Formats: sequence, C-alpha cells, structure tokens
Amino acid sequence: MKQSKFSFLSAAAIITLLVMALGSFSQPVMAADSDPNKPGDIPTIKTQTVHDQTNEKTAKDKTAFGGDVFGLGWYERPFDQNMGYLPFMDIAKILMNREDPNWVYVQMFMVNPLSEGDASKPLYGIEMDTDLDNRGEFILLASTPKGTEWSTEGVMIMSNSDNNMGGIKPVLPDTKLSDAKGYDKEVFNSGKGDDPNLAWARISPKDPKCIQFAFKSSFIGGAKGKFIWMPWALVGVQDLTKFEFNDKFTREEAGSPLKSDGATYPLKSLWGVDNTARIPSGFVPTGNMPGLAEPFQIKP
Repeated sequence: MKQSKFSFLSAAAIITLLVMALGSFSQPVMAADSDPNKPGDIPTIKTQTVHDQTNEKTAKDKTAFGGDVFGLGWYERPFDQNMGYLPFMDIAKILMNREDPNWVYVQMFMVNPLSEGDASKPLYGIEMDTDLDNRGEFILLASTPKGTEWSTEGVMIMSNSDNNMGGIKPVLPDTKLSDAKGYDKEVFNSGKGDDPNLAWARISPKDPKCIQFAFKSSFIGGAKGKFIWMPWALVGVQDLTKFEFNDKFTREEAGSPLKSDGATYPLKSLWGVDNTARIPSGFVPTGNMPGLAEPFQIKP
C-alpha cells in the first residue's frame, strides 16, 4: 500500500513525527455501516499517524529526551515535580481515523499501561481548532476508562466562553500573562449534553498501553471538516482554565525538563504534561499557523 511519510529533526528540539497518508496493515479494516449512536470497530485504512519522542532512556538522568519548546506550546513533561518519570502518560504514538461516516476515532499509545497511573488520575485527550484561527475551540478529555468496552463515563468536552484562547498571540507566549478564560464551558460530560452519545472512550481490547476515543464526525463538520488537533496527557496541571499554558506561566514559573535549559531546569509549576506539535486534518495549511509539525509548516 502506497504511503507518504514525513519525518523531521527540529533544530530547536529533538521531536520526531511520522505522518502517513495511508496506514499499512496486513489485514486492513474498511469503514462499514456503523451505529450513529455508539462507536464500533476502528477502521485501519487511511489512518493519520503521529509519533512522539519518549523518555525512558533519559529518565534515569532526570531529563527529557527533547521536544519541549515552551515558546511553541510543545511540552515533553511526563515527570513529577521531582523529575520522577511517569511512563503511563508519556505519549509514544497517536492514530486518527476519519473513514467511518459517523465517527472520528483516535488511539493514543503510552509507554507503559495506563493502569499504572490509576492513583494519579491522569486525563488523556485531544484539543481541536475547528475554525482554523490558531485558537483551540474544544478539548476532549477522558479519565482512564474502566474497561475495554466503549463508554461515555469520564469523558468530557470543554469549550471556551471568550473565544480568546491563546490571548494576543495564539500558540505563542504573550508579552504579559493572559487573562483569557481557557476551557471554562462544559459541552459534554459523561453522557450529559445536547447529544448524550457525542464522545466515548475505552482501553484498547488489544493493548493496555492504548486509550481509544470516538466522537461524532458531525462535531467537526463531517467527512469534509477541517481542523487542527493535538493530543494531550495531563497529570500535574488539570486546571483547564490555564490553557494556553505558555500564557498562564512564565518560563521561570513553568520550569523545564531539559538540563540544557540551564537555570529554568528542573520542572516547577508546569509538570506532568505531554503533547505533540499541532497536526492539520482535512486540509493543507496555508498562511500563518504557528506550532504546526514541521512537515506542515508554511515556508516563507
């Protein structure tokens, strides 16, 4: 099966993402008639795949492998406040599939099984910019699912009431800390909302290191919907009104997971956070869109 692959090594940080236009699987699962009220089998054709660097090799030295760029909102901080490694929230790979006519499916693979983090009560999910203004409109998050069956329990979607996510300079740090409200408005919570079947989650039946999400395709405009997305794993900072983090914390307050950052090392207020760069879905980026993965960055 023909594949399109992109990889890069950022000069600012070691971060590797692989984007595949067509997934390669020995037995591809085609999109079939699906239940519009409950997700089912996840298609495995035309899957967008993103790989994030992991930190198991450098954790013993209490430092991240790379990939933490505060100025772009890229965080590689799967560590506690003492730089202890949290592999259950270290994102390794994320898959998105939009082939089902009713559902968008996301699979997030961590370094270790999610069950290792039960006591820490992590949140996993994706943020979405659905009008392409560089400001996130929604964040879908789930606590660790209790089993391998699809459930709405512990799944929520939040939006922001002031349409000012990111303050004066979306994605980038503002000159002074922002008073934007962050994600403060509930859209969906454990089956409660205008659509009680809007979003679901489960542990993968095949891999305890993987959490799977499903949300209605109509939520992002259907098959032709265009949006930017990025995955999140959150343990230390779960106050959603503090998005975007680089507008709510100074570099000094946030700290750094990289010893090479000198005086800002180690982590301080902004710990237990992992994400990737921003990824487009359904369109080819044009114009000024900061924080995109390098294969998608617009060159001058």
